[in-house]
Amino acid sequence: MPLQTICLETGVPMKSCSLEHFMESLEPWLDNNYIRSVNLDRKGRITFFFIDGVSDTYEITDCDVSHIKRVCKDLSTRGIPVREV
Repeated sequence: MPLQTICLETGVPMKSCSLEHFMESLEPWLDNNYIRSVNLDRKGRITFFFIDGVSDTYEITDCDVSHIKRVCKDLSTRGIPVREV
């Protein structure tokens, strides 16, 4: 289960979790087209922006940025805009 933390750089709440838990959290959002767009920052944190105006930031703790970029590439192939910031 994701652990709620605060990003020290931005002060924004984020969730820290394993890649496995992240993928489990992601699945329901993919099934109902809830994700409007995704940002991937230089440290590998992923921020989801949803169609209702809510956003969630995740820090995946058990893999490197290359794994996270592959997840983002999959999101992009599903038609979800992904931007590296």
